[in-house]
Amino acid sequence: MTNFIDTPHGNTIAYNQFIGKKTGIVFLSGFKSDMKGNKALYIENWAKDNDHSFLRFDYSGHGESSGKIDKKCFSDWYMDAEFLIKKLTKGKQILIGSSMGGWVMLMLAKNLKKNIFGLIGLAPAPDFPKLLIWDKMNNDQKKSLIRDRKITINNNDGSRNIFSYKFIKDSFKNLVLSEDLHFDGPVYLYHGMADTDVPYTLSIDIMKNIVGTQNVKLLLDKEASHRLSEANQLKIIIDIIEKMRI
Repeated sequence: MTNFIDTPHGNTIAYNQFIGKKTGIVFLSGFKSDMKGNKALYIENWAKDNDHSFLRFDYSGHGESSGKIDKKCFSDWYMDAEFLIKKLTKGKQILIGSSMGGWVMLMLAKNLKKNIFGLIGLAPAPDFPKLLIWDKMNNDQKKSLIRDRKITINNNDGSRNIFSYKFIKDSFKNLVLSEDLHFDGPVYLYHGMADTDVPYTLSIDIMKNIVGTQNVKLLLDKEASHRLSEANQLKIIIDIIEKMRI
């Protein structure tokens, strides 16, 4: 059953939580994704079967949570995640960040170390508005974005995303790859080499930026695309969780 909680910053967040006896797991979904995706539900079922606490939720503007996505920015989604972890979880958690959720995950590792046991990034996309949008635009496109206050990006699957100038500008306040990230726990990154949305080289950059821990591993899948939701890929994700020796 879906629960709802009000945040101090004015959002009502939808979430599902299971309490187990073993290390908690928090799933952080991607941009325009919600807590009912294949990966979240598959991991939740495994967590229940293995007596791990598990939390999944919808960011504001996503799924059943309040707000409209075009009125929200990364700062909102980070604050949603930080509040829920502080409010609803006990002990150190394993964070699993999918796509943009990988960015949220790294921000939490930067700011909330005492609450985190380990990190698992699934095609993580930290700093993507800057690295994959702003930095790839020419001067005329940047001027148009500032003038029109938004830009439309056509995706390889035929879909389109509209990003506001406010969204792009907000991302610059939340960059995680611009400096070293100090973290002491295990870190696993899983990325498809056929990912046309978020290049796997971004996971390599994450590895280079993490300092402190000696346990940082990257798994590259030559055939996998961005979603990592096929049956064999879901099993690999569970294998990664189990390798954390929890």
